[in-house]
Amino acid sequence: MAIIISDIHGDSKKARTFLEYKPEVEHVILGDLMDSRDYSVTLDDELDCLELVLSSNAVLLWGNHDLAYTDRPCWEPYARFKDTYAPISKLIIPHQNRFKAAHVVDGWLCTHAGVSTKLAKHLPDMPLDSADPEMVAAWLNDEFQRQWSVPGKKIGEQQYYGVGPLFAIHWSRGGDDQYGGIFWFDPQKELAKLDPRVKQLFGHTPVPGPLKRDGWNNINIEGGCWVFDTSEDNFVMLGENTVSLTKSAAAEGHSCR
Repeated sequence: MAIIISDIHGDSKKARTFLEYKPEVEHVILGDLMDSRDYSVTLDDELDCLELVLSSNAVLLWGNHDLAYTDRPCWEPYARFKDTYAPISKLIIPHQNRFKAAHVVDGWLCTHAGVSTKLAKHLPDMPLDSADPEMVAAWLNDEFQRQWSVPGKKIGEQQYYGVGPLFAIHWSRGGDDQYGGIFWFDPQKELAKLDPRVKQLFGHTPVPGPLKRDGWNNINIEGGCWVFDTSEDNFVMLGENTVSLTKSAAAEGHSCR
């Protein structure tokens, strides 16, 4: 069992609330640890949040934002800290071997943005037909390392890495590809489906409230500190009045807010 969250984006309060909830259970973060969209959050605030997460025992997955601050950056750093990215990279780089592209818990395949049917067509060797999320995750982690080692574009003195379908960016997210990979897939803007052969938990694309599905759940929910508790097979909003999404609300697609 596990408590899973995504897209913390430098929010120390959210990170602490998440880590303190059922601390005896595995905690998993599906990427995007930094780059707040709240302009009241300072670089020091973000560094404090990053240090808090990195000092925890949480399982960490790569998000598109995180991959910008590595020793093999895939994209330019984001947000207003892009010109002062060195302090963030200094924290991230020593922990790079700890991050994964995919993880499995209680039968759920966890990635940052999800595996779409379009991505699956471009990666025919991915063992989705096995319906075994452990096999799929192991394959994704191996393939990620292979694709991440490939040099891509070079801008000035900066060499960028990550060439292959896993790193694809759909045009609706500012890329040149016909689909998004596991760090960029946006089912709303791409109007594409999650591959149904394994159950999936992912974030990346913000959604206004929980919409529980049998085959997938997007856990990047706006407003409040929402997590997915696999022991309850349900969303939970943490805070002073922790609330679990009722089965009836989940079936109707209602939010607990």
